[in-house]
Amino acid sequence: MVPMHDLMVVTCWLVVAAHAEEPSVSYIFPAGGQRGAEVQFKVGGHYLHGEASFEMLGPGIAAASKIRETNTVWFEGPIIPLPASQNVEDYPKDHAGEVKIAANAELGVRYWRVWTSQGATPARPFVIGDLWELIEAEIEGNPIPTEVKLPVTINGRIFPREDVDIWTFPARAGQEITCDLWARRLGSPLEARLEVRGPKGRHLTEAVAPQGADPQLSLRIPEDGMYQLRIHDISFGGLQHYVYRLTLTAGPFVQAIFPLGGRRGTKLQIQLLGSALPSAQVALDAPANAANSFLMQLMLGNSRSNPVVLEADDWPESLASAKSLSEGLKFELIELPVILNGRIGSQGESHFWPVRLSKDQAYEFDLRASRLGSPLDSVLTLLDASGKQLAQNDDIGGEQTDSRLTFKALADGAHVLNVRERFGTRAGPQFSYRLRAAPQPEPDFQLKLATDAVTVVRAVASLSEEQKKNRPQPKPAQLRIDAERIGGFASEIELSVEGIPQGVSVKGNKIAEKQAKTELHFAAAPETKIGPTHVWIQGLAKINGKTVERVAQLAVPRGQPPLDQVLVVVAMPTPFKIRGEYLFAYGIRGSVYRRQYFLDRNGFAGPMTVRLADRQVRHLQGVHGPVIIAAPDATRVEYPLNLPPWMEIGRTSRSAVMASGVVTDRDGTEHIVSYSSGEQNDQIIAVIMEGLLSLETDRRSVLAAPNSVSEIHVRVQRDKSLAGVDVKVELIAPSHFHDIVAKGVTIPAGAAEAKLRVHFGIQPGPFNMPATVRARTSDPGNLHVAEAPLEFVAPPGASAE
Repeated sequence: MVPMHDLMVVTCWLVVAAHAEEPSVSYIFPAGGQRGAEVQFKVGGHYLHGEASFEMLGPGIAAASKIRETNTVWFEGPIIPLPASQNVEDYPKDHAGEVKIAANAELGVRYWRVWTSQGATPARPFVIGDLWELIEAEIEGNPIPTEVKLPVTINGRIFPREDVDIWTFPARAGQEITCDLWARRLGSPLEARLEVRGPKGRHLTEAVAPQGADPQLSLRIPEDGMYQLRIHDISFGGLQHYVYRLTLTAGPFVQAIFPLGGRRGTKLQIQLLGSALPSAQVALDAPANAANSFLMQLMLGNSRSNPVVLEADDWPESLASAKSLSEGLKFELIELPVILNGRIGSQGESHFWPVRLSKDQAYEFDLRASRLGSPLDSVLTLLDASGKQLAQNDDIGGEQTDSRLTFKALADGAHVLNVRERFGTRAGPQFSYRLRAAPQPEPDFQLKLATDAVTVVRAVASLSEEQKKNRPQPKPAQLRIDAERIGGFASEIELSVEGIPQGVSVKGNKIAEKQAKTELHFAAAPETKIGPTHVWIQGLAKINGKTVERVAQLAVPRGQPPLDQVLVVVAMPTPFKIRGEYLFAYGIRGSVYRRQYFLDRNGFAGPMTVRLADRQVRHLQGVHGPVIIAAPDATRVEYPLNLPPWMEIGRTSRSAVMASGVVTDRDGTEHIVSYSSGEQNDQIIAVIMEGLLSLETDRRSVLAAPNSVSEIHVRVQRDKSLAGVDVKVELIAPSHFHDIVAKGVTIPAGAAEAKLRVHFGIQPGPFNMPATVRARTSDPGNLHVAEAPLEFVAPPGASAE
């Protein structure tokens, strides 16, 4: 082996294809920032190899073009029991970056992406807000309340498992407080529960995340005092990627509006539902050039509200529905096209809209509720003037609860559209909808991207027939394109990729007649330059004798900017492999378990870095290992794995390693590539046995009085194989403890006991978790470790913080 600093770059024109490890990301933290601020963030990534290219899309931002590996925050958390510990687990590495947000930047979402020489990651959101922002100072252990002043947006994460974040704030009687959490909307797996407790610690109210959504709660403060907001995952999960943004405010906060949109270029009268609202209605001008879905901040008194999403259209709008069929038929018939706005405000309520239809004309009735953030689960029915049902629809398909009907009128004159909630007991002021009623639209189509990032692994030249059998060329990358066919359009759609780099070919660029999708297949020739390109997918079709062009877009939540740009990265294949032979053995906890691996270089002649893989086949249970360097001529490597002393006896540990190296391409560019495998033969498998060193202390807790000294009596027991070994004992305190010092002591061979003196300063603490007394053998080549927890208790009257 050679030292890390001796790692060198080797020019190697590779002729063997192998496995390329695509990068991926789990989070950005914080996941947003205040406009006018410079935000230092970290991206949790897998296989980014110390540095990755970074871009943030959209106006009003300037982000650094690189993110670089930094110290990764890691808290072990509770021991994971079976069977949960058998699940796959990711161990992303933190990479630091920064973004400057303009003072006049528009509020809302921007997108960011990462890429390396081995691939690209899809876009993820970053939110620009207008309130003061706070980033959680993360510490391990039991939660310590942190006081904040309203209004504020808090950036935090639930980490490790079972973590509970506690935020306290002063409030006055009569104030209306809103707590609005973003997690799922950021791509976070956090399914949050919010709980508010009063000054005496009594539970006041709570909110739980609806399936796939985020919780929000409001309350009127009953008395002056300090209030507490607690956040945790409803299943008490938690990891690095359980990121959230929490807005706490006593200012005006709009939770729902009616109607849900309006006609472009007109003045809208919007009814408001929310907290601390100076009025229940506001007038606003809908921009003449408004997007179909757009964000607005409402001026409410002297304050601006949170951003509100509205839908814009060009058709006439109607707000007057009847509550019965007979009443509806007394109304003047509504001419189409039109937008019908309603809300199911009380249980069992049903709306009747009389419309004029023409015989033999095809119509489309599209009810939009859940797509606009409404909880309404609609049922849409078309009736004739006698009340006879002509057509009905509950859900339009998939997980979508909105309704849509197409119908060819059988007669001229009055027809009635009936709207109701599917479940009669569900209703309220938030159960709004917009029903688009019109003759069937002209034939048209829209194209949707399944993803906005494509990794194309470059082919390798000059493979022999034998090499082709053992290591086939990389498979083409796939990108699914979905077609939404409108107005009966059924013809073929021809696709083209605009901006595609030289050397990349695309197949499958037609959506056949009447078909709803196709797969584009990207392949890169051996001479293609490694790196990124931004492309656009365009569809062309003949409609009524004219060529119609449409650009494919990624489906994004309403109110978020459209994304039609696809990042295509031509990736360098990995020439080498690290592999093992099947080995099932016993491992002694508190020791170092060593595993032999073969390095199949396949022409690669440089040094290789070996470490634990960023993605694991199981939770590691505290197992960790070093970064080692295999010399350029090495064909085998031994990897040492540290088994913690607290692992459960009898459990099976499974770990995967990865190897990486630097390759220089024909054009002189350098690329870090890697390989890892979770195959059973390549895993480090060990059944855990009792350790050879044990440690006991004369007490489990110590009074941490200021300016005092405590003596801890420690005793070690050695296996006979360690009888002639010295043992060092030291205190390992969490990094957030302060004013506490203990000098390590050595127990010589033949002795078993010692005294560990702990010195406390003026204000020791905060003691929200145990410290660790650790014993370890003095021989680094035969390391054995034992541990015992030690609680520090603040004296009566002292603050735990």
